[in-house]
Amino acid sequence: METIEPSSELALVFLEVAEAGSITAAAERLATSKSQVSKQLSRLEALLGAQLLFRSTRKLTLTEAGHAYLGYCRRLRTLLRESAAAVRGLSGDADGTVRLTVPQMFAGAFGAELLLAFHQQYPRISVELDVSVAERDLEEDGFDLAIRSSRELPPQLVARPLFQTRDWVVAAPSLLAERGAPAEPADLARLPCVVHSRYHGGARWRFEREGRAEEVEVPHWLQVSDYSLNRKLAEAGAGFARLPDFVAEAALIGGRLARVLAGWETPARPVYLVYPKKTPQPAKSRALIDFCAQWFAAKPGRG
Repeated sequence: METIEPSSELALVFLEVAEAGSITAAAERLATSKSQVSKQLSRLEALLGAQLLFRSTRKLTLTEAGHAYLGYCRRLRTLLRESAAAVRGLSGDADGTVRLTVPQMFAGAFGAELLLAFHQQYPRISVELDVSVAERDLEEDGFDLAIRSSRELPPQLVARPLFQTRDWVVAAPSLLAERGAPAEPADLARLPCVVHSRYHGGARWRFEREGRAEEVEVPHWLQVSDYSLNRKLAEAGAGFARLPDFVAEAALIGGRLARVLAGWETPARPVYLVYPKKTPQPAKSRALIDFCAQWFAAKPGRG
């Protein structure tokens, strides 16, 4: 029995009347009688304890309370439509387009391999990939998912851990043959280095070992905001570079770079798959969320 709050049905009847401009027009849209619509409006106003409409023989006019209530009714309609679409998506096959935004360093390191594997498993899902240095606002810019590496994430987003990453200090074999390898982090202060301009520590690199931390200001003549270019500069012998492990890994395996100071750790950074809170998630988004989690868990050294 409805005694305190009006039902969504009454709210949507009011919305129909307000947008149609008359009870007659609203009744036609709702396929019901004018008297029924009138009764529902009166019932709604009684439950709310406020008059929503000024009624006259010529027109209906919203009261101040009616104007305020109208906005909430529109949001209710949108929410009901979205929830219905999401539930339909749960019961159907995963298809449609997923919009994913990732930082440049992730896209270059594993974007192609990940997306090709996903397509093989879900050929009916299209992916629109945005590769950007700037962090996109998922809800405002209309993205379904994002990959982020940050210790602080917006509270309105769900964050699913994918893996942890650390930076490695690397150099070309030719540079090591010429200048030698640093034995301690402090040795970097006398060696040429390649610096990432957007790295949170800038040219001040922090290292940790056995509970002891050490920081060193590294010399450099160039700062670059792209890890893939930093890697290429390091491969060319331009200097020692601090690169995320997943960026440096292929070059180390191929012998183009060698790791130094391996006994010193850099601070670990978590990598997340983040997405807006929706209950339930559309099937297409759930498919990519679960696939990413499983794919990274299966990668050596990840998960």
